[in-house]
Amino acid sequence: MALSKTPVLTGTVISREQRQLAALEQTFPGWRITHDALLDQWTAIRHAPLTRQEENEINRSSPEALASALAVQVELAHRLRARHHFTS
Repeated sequence: MALSKTPVLTGTVISREQRQLAALEQTFPGWRITHDALLDQWTAIRHAPLTRQEENEINRSSPEALASALAVQVELAHRLRARHHFTS
């Protein structure tokens, strides 16, 4: 059985910002992530907030800071779901 090859993009230059945005979107699929180059502001907006404790929108000055803040929200969501699941 022949394995299918992954297509290779030739002549396409992907900026560091595009790679960071793609990594954030893949890691945090429940969030719409944007970067405003003029303000140098990274923003994540949750598609559907779960509770009042969770943030609906997060703004940070770097993709690394945004990833860190989103990781906190993911942990919070896991704890809230686990608590709700076991106490309902």
